[in-house]
Amino acid sequence: MKKILVPTDFSDFADKALQTAVNIAKKIKAEILLVNVNEMSVAALPIAEYYYYDKEKEQSYLQMVNESLDKTLKKIASDMDLGDIPISTFVESGLLVDAIEEVCKREKVDLIVMGTQGASGTKEMLIGSNTEKIARNTPCPMLSIPNKTYDKFDKIVFPTTLRPDQISAFKQLGDLQAVFGGQILLLYLNNPAHLPNDEAIMARKDELVSQSGLKNVEIFIGEQNVFDEENAILEFAKSQQADLIIMATHQRKGLAHLFLGSITEDTINHAEVPVLAIPIKK
Repeated sequence: MKKILVPTDFSDFADKALQTAVNIAKKIKAEILLVNVNEMSVAALPIAEYYYYDKEKEQSYLQMVNESLDKTLKKIASDMDLGDIPISTFVESGLLVDAIEEVCKREKVDLIVMGTQGASGTKEMLIGSNTEKIARNTPCPMLSIPNKTYDKFDKIVFPTTLRPDQISAFKQLGDLQAVFGGQILLLYLNNPAHLPNDEAIMARKDELVSQSGLKNVEIFIGEQNVFDEENAILEFAKSQQADLIIMATHQRKGLAHLFLGSITEDTINHAEVPVLAIPIKK
């Protein structure tokens, strides 16, 4: 049975993500892991702050979390027909991104579904959102959910370079399409440094589609010399009334991320529809 991890802070955003995860779990017969991370724990404190650690506050927090988890599960059970979907709850200690990554590896998670508020301006530049950071580090695909519940994906936009290293993303997209159906809209944005002709683009598309088993596929070739890829993706998704964007991510870290940034993270931040970030397997 597949496993879907849903981080929760008991906000409305997290609840919408959980409801979407339940909808997905019903279709693929998956188990849901509902996870809260206690960042007040001593495990999350810098050494300089260790001596100010208040154990009573942590115990109070844990009591509140357990009560909230119980309340959330009861609400789900009353609001939705869960059928035979198993839901497990976890309370982890430490920094959110590290804790989620650890649970993913330990529990062999197949998908993360996480609510997102987005970020902009100074907040986006300096700290970003937890959703972005998890997308950068998680070993499995992560679906970010704006403040809405989703139960189907009829039009799926997939911006692609059509390079051979994207075959793993194409195959995972094929698995998604097998469950939800839907039309796949491939968006090829020309690289200003190398502009292949349309015949070469179509040949590369046909090869990847054949290898992945995708059906009902259209390809759109973006304007030449596109430098602002994020806006090109968001505008295309809006024009097509898409309800899901797929992003294959290289998960840059350190200096590479600082200087090159991440189109995936920027898209998650500003998209009005869910974004599924799929790590490219090397």
